[in-house]
Amino acid sequence: MNTKPFFAGMLLSVLMATGSNAEAIDLKGLLTQMIDRSQIAEFPEPAFVCKQASSYCRKSEKPGTPEWYATGDCSQFIRCEEVGDRREWVMADIDGPGAIVRWWITQYKYDGTIRVYLDGNEVPVLEGTGDEVVAGKSGKYVGAPLSERRAAGCNLYMPIPFAKHCKITYDGLNMQETKKFADNIYYNINYVQYPEGTDVKTFTLDDLKTNAKLIAKVQQELLEPARNVLPVKRTVEGAKETLTSGASISQEIEGVGAICSLKVKLAADDIEQAMRSTVITIDFDGKQHVWAPLGGFFGCGPGLNPHKGWWRQVEADGWMTCWWPMPFKESAKVTVTNHGDQDVSVELGDTGITQWTWTPRTMYFNSSWRGDDHIAVFGNNYVMGEEWNYATIRGRGVYVGDTMAVFNRPLEERNSWWGEGDEKIYVDGELFPSHFGTGTEDYYGYAWGTDAPFSAPFHAQPRGGANRGSGHTTNTRVRLLDTIPFQKSIKMNMELMCWRTGGTIDYATTSYWYAKDGATVNGQTAPARVKREIGRVAAPPVSQ
Repeated sequence: MNTKPFFAGMLLSVLMATGSNAEAIDLKGLLTQMIDRSQIAEFPEPAFVCKQASSYCRKSEKPGTPEWYATGDCSQFIRCEEVGDRREWVMADIDGPGAIVRWWITQYKYDGTIRVYLDGNEVPVLEGTGDEVVAGKSGKYVGAPLSERRAAGCNLYMPIPFAKHCKITYDGLNMQETKKFADNIYYNINYVQYPEGTDVKTFTLDDLKTNAKLIAKVQQELLEPARNVLPVKRTVEGAKETLTSGASISQEIEGVGAICSLKVKLAADDIEQAMRSTVITIDFDGKQHVWAPLGGFFGCGPGLNPHKGWWRQVEADGWMTCWWPMPFKESAKVTVTNHGDQDVSVELGDTGITQWTWTPRTMYFNSSWRGDDHIAVFGNNYVMGEEWNYATIRGRGVYVGDTMAVFNRPLEERNSWWGEGDEKIYVDGELFPSHFGTGTEDYYGYAWGTDAPFSAPFHAQPRGGANRGSGHTTNTRVRLLDTIPFQKSIKMNMELMCWRTGGTIDYATTSYWYAKDGATVNGQTAPARVKREIGRVAAPPVSQ
């Protein structure tokens, strides 16, 4: 997230540094920022922090204790308040200036009332059932894709800025009181806090009317990402080759600029294996910043699994596109290498380069990969819980997303749900994570282990076969207003938790972030690891 435009006319004074001439951060500015592709590559000014309020199990108080992996993640609140003749359970209590930037919930039944109070006002600015407030049911506030229910998860991406304070409450039946699982509510609320003194205009319902045309524009452009791309000032001609094992194809780019459109097409007899064993690397100014299998980089995992999001798109015809802005001062090099045993056909499309003015806040784009096979997963045995580290990054930058690919290996005649684990994100050396989630699928914006593929601007499940048994699942999430800035370091972990003990999974994660020069990451750059055969599900016997 950022506050000063460096492309003339691209950003309308969204998050400007405080001062007499600075415009307030408001709904209009935040919405405008959502469809400005350039700002994500600039370290934010003022340097906000991003945190999360959630219904994680409150028994999880200290790492290393048996309760650290407790799974009672529903109907957990900060406190209960008496409001007239009703009781309201506090979900979030946030000091401003700040903004709600991403909100996810799910319930079995949406029969309680959620209220959003801003700046100490006793009258809520938003009020309704969870699927009305967060998922846009009946069009009460804002529609898709800013507010939508997909794959049983309700997601709200419409920003809610506030100057002084935000309190979110719920007054329905909840499991902690009734002891009935049907009375559950799970929630993750991502919010940003700006430095004290930042001028923020508090959200009102009138803002929805005033900005109705802008909201409609944002909705349309988020659904059609190819219509809003940075202007291409020059192109680097593409090429096509059949790569034998160990062979590569490259594009060399000279002069200052930023990659703004990168396209790759892959074909192979075993496309699932090829998407893991074929690796993309990108160098900027003589240093490697990207090393990831194509399936992880483009968010589709093993196989060609179509999806369409704000930053990346994978099409059924094999073309994969990304629109992350990737600035460089002097040169860039894009290379695709076949680390597998089979021949693969690789086509690099014409790469678009946009004009870029390098500033003290400009960052390099980075992507790293980590993976392992036959990982033992544990059921509700808190002592035996463990966490998978997506990435540990040291330096100064902004975390902007990740992709998780899992293969649920066969166990007896069936396998069990593998995604019970919570995300734990530690920023700048935190001892307790400022992002503590409620389940892997919740982090990725869906719910209840739903296996149906779905695609949305900021999250997708291109493949869900592992959610209901043995097979592959790929989940991906990218960030915009909910990016996580870090000054010194960030550690992104996910608990590995299953419904029962005894199975194994293959787990691979690709992370995306921007960082200043000199940042380091613990990613794996081992060709032997991506060359390993991916998991296979035996074909059913042919009936006689």
